[in-house]
Amino acid sequence: MSSPRTPLRVIDTGIRAGRENMALDRALIEAHEAGLIPDTLRFLRFRPSALVGAHQILSHEVRLDYCRAQGIEVGRRITGGGALYLDERQFGWELVVDRTRFGTADLSRIAAILCEAAAEALQRLGVPAAYRPRNDIEVAGRKVSGTGGFVEGRTLLYQGTLLVDFDAAQMISALKVPVEKLAKRDLESAQKRVITLREVLGERLPPLETIYATLVDTFAERLGFDPAWGALTEDEETLARRIYAEEIGTDEYVARLDAQEPDVSLVSATLNKRGGAIRADVRLEGPGLARVREVLVTGDFFVTPPRAVFDLEASLRGLSATALPAAVDAFFARTACDMVGLAPADFREAIEAALGQLALQVRGRLVRGHLIGTPRADAPTLVFLHDALGSVRLWRDIPERLVRETGLAALVYDRWGSGDSEALEPPFAHDYLRLEALEALPDGAAIALAFAGAHPERVRGVIALAAHLFREPCTLVEIREQIADFEQGDLRARLARYHGAKTDILFRRLVDLWTADPHPGWGLEPLVAGVRAPVLAMHGADDPYFTTAQLDAVGRLVQGPFERLVLPRARHMPHLEARRAVLEAAARFIRETVGGAAPGHPASSAGTPAASRAR
Repeated sequence: MSSPRTPLRVIDTGIRAGRENMALDRALIEAHEAGLIPDTLRFLRFRPSALVGAHQILSHEVRLDYCRAQGIEVGRRITGGGALYLDERQFGWELVVDRTRFGTADLSRIAAILCEAAAEALQRLGVPAAYRPRNDIEVAGRKVSGTGGFVEGRTLLYQGTLLVDFDAAQMISALKVPVEKLAKRDLESAQKRVITLREVLGERLPPLETIYATLVDTFAERLGFDPAWGALTEDEETLARRIYAEEIGTDEYVARLDAQEPDVSLVSATLNKRGGAIRADVRLEGPGLARVREVLVTGDFFVTPPRAVFDLEASLRGLSATALPAAVDAFFARTACDMVGLAPADFREAIEAALGQLALQVRGRLVRGHLIGTPRADAPTLVFLHDALGSVRLWRDIPERLVRETGLAALVYDRWGSGDSEALEPPFAHDYLRLEALEALPDGAAIALAFAGAHPERVRGVIALAAHLFREPCTLVEIREQIADFEQGDLRARLARYHGAKTDILFRRLVDLWTADPHPGWGLEPLVAGVRAPVLAMHGADDPYFTTAQLDAVGRLVQGPFERLVLPRARHMPHLEARRAVLEAAARFIRETVGGAAPGHPASSAGTPAASRAR
């Protein structure tokens, strides 16, 4: 005889505002945990809403002015993960059920079970869907559904959204894309990343009722539920209204996490892991800045229960900075929580990286950075040099990956005016690229080449991404488009997530110096002509700023071995747009250049290979 199936109430709460839906989530959890309602599957839809994850900084994720002007409600989810734009053309499903029915307390495994069930439901509708860890459902590599959830007591809340139709332009307008690209490029990228049921099924797209019924049947069969349609009770609605009024519906709740402007008392780091990005900001105080005033842990990740992160922050206040790593370990040892794709050690690593942030005085300016790995006396150190509008965080996990691949240590830093480093001050010298190559830590691909020519004894090799030696007509066209997007679009807002109050003056330098007419040039050619070290120059085949004429110019000047690699379908940021190809080529070049300097394979002598970005 088969085991009895568990009753499952199925409800459709229709179209509601984002904050109302979030308040109802919390009400269902509290009612279920109190034993007042049965296991429940809820279908929900949204009026236009921009929703950030529980642990995200609002101003980093949402274009607040645009949302206000367009009547798009901004809210904060009670689950982790990234920011979402939702409207009537999508729908959500969520299970509020007893967690013990899954036979595991591992949230990653529960996510896999539920995502596989949702993917099977789509397959029954004729959609070739598949689960992709950590929490997405895809069709031919394009996302059709995202999911996430957490456990509170005995109650599991697990949610999914499904793209029936999709307005990529509206999403790009409402949310800040986490790279400094033009909005039109973001639109193309977003359209390639996601896919809708309408795009897959066309005229065969069934009505919502059929999609709902298929999901219900599949969850019932895969999870052993006995479903029956029902409705919300008045008690649930009353509880949701109270939660909305007292917490989730308030502006204070939505804006509770905000960015901190860096100064000498703030140290920061971002850790990129398979389970998401963790950013740690530690504010120090007291003599020698040795005591912790506060810790802020934010990012795109799932921790259950979500309050564990806030409890962690509270437990660290007032401790000595040296006690922080052990205190993080002790917190997780005594606190029951679960994570998707992360471990407690990741949070300790992020906080340790923040405490280890370097403060360097360069030409009288404060420059902040990080040392990844342990430098070796018998091997070179990798130095990562970002572009004019870049920062340490825009390298993503590239430095960590190359440290693991090569066994070398790496230095990454925010150049003067960027990220966590000191702000720029005018006037701006037209030959600032040459000056920084000669007198300060170098930055950018062209300056790395110039530095290598000026100091050949200190450089073992150069990896140059989108290098340039001169301005081209297409360069000026693209920069003018950037200016328009900065002044009229959302480029300023997206850059501010990395540079904060320094954004305006940083962009002003780019405008002043790159649009000068006539353009005086950078004066880098004589320095590049002194390069004796091997050079790997990588260039996106579709780079709108520079043509491969830049590679030709570099190749004619350098005196050492020169390798050029043009990456198909990559634009101006090949380390993000052709990530795997860049990593493979860079790791191979480094091993060949330094004689296989990996653990157990020391390099023949010390030096500094440089991985660089243009501008």
